Amino acid sequence: MSENVNIIEKALMFAIIAHSAQVRKGKPEEPAIVHPIAVAEILRCYGADRNVIAASYLHDVPEDTKFTLEDIKRIFGEDIAHLVEVASELDKSKPWEERKQNKINKMREKVLRDKLIVIADKISNIEDMNRIFKEKGYKDLSAFNRGEEKQEWYYRNMYKSLVTNEDAQDSLFIRLQNGIDNAFGRTMEDYFEDERGM
Repeated sequence: MSENVNIIEKALMFAIIAHSAQVRKGKPEEPAIVHPIAVAEILRCYGADRNVIAASYLHDVPEDTKFTLEDIKRIFGEDIAHLVEVASELDKSKPWEERKQNKINKMREKVLRDKLIVIADKISNIEDMNRIFKEKGYKDLSAFNRGEEKQEWYYRNMYKSLVTNEDAQDSLFIRLQNGIDNAFGRTMEDYFEDERGM
């Protein structure tokens, strides 16, 4: 790739090539690259820096393609590789619940810049989920590894972890919370109230 291409364009081109043969889970008519582009656009709109936007294009590459985190580090440098690593789930050998709990725990301790791709990723996914529900007229979670109860547990606890030590009134967090509340038909407060009552 030409040295004249800026880091964001370089990352987008690399992600397009890496994901070229893939389609989205649950949306086989849609190329996989649509999701990283959506995540990058969310971050661009909220004023994220160039490396965060570049890393957002690449966040699914080590997880879902033949390219590794080492490839990303070699091509894009330490900072972008670090951001991709934080956003990725590289070890899929463990059960779903354990993997998701580990990711929830990991995000709680990160600084906001490290959390940005995960926040935008969750916004993109939950807004897609809401669109599918609206189009179909019912909650269709058939494309996911776990059903509604587990999906709600994951999204709400991930939100809680991401917002730890952050401003819950930040527009990114409000957008994520609203998306989760819409998808599962109740507020964050109601969910955790019910959890405490169990």
